[in-house]
Amino acid sequence: MIWLIMIYAGFLTYLTRFSMFSKSFARWLPGWIETPLYYVPITMLTAIIVPEVLLIEGSLNFSLSENLRLIAASFAIVVALITRSVFITILSGLICLWILQWLF
Repeated sequence: MIWLIMIYAGFLTYLTRFSMFSKSFARWLPGWIETPLYYVPITMLTAIIVPEVLLIEGSLNFSLSENLRLIAASFAIVVALITRSVFITILSGLICLWILQWLF
């Protein structure tokens, strides 16, 4: 049974990758598929970033005095809202975190 699941998952993975490069598939998606796909990048980034910012040694930490990543992430959010630039946001968040780690 596990082999069938693995083969099926591999086939689906191949099919989704092949469909992007094949001319036999349509170049547009129906609206009911495109609407949820619009939110995929932000949900994936949130799932990666939030645990890194809020979890310290396996427990949630909302303290600004102990959690320097929370301060740097908050600063990066403000920069993102002002500049709308991904590169400047990442760069400013990293620089803020490095300065905070150096100071404290």
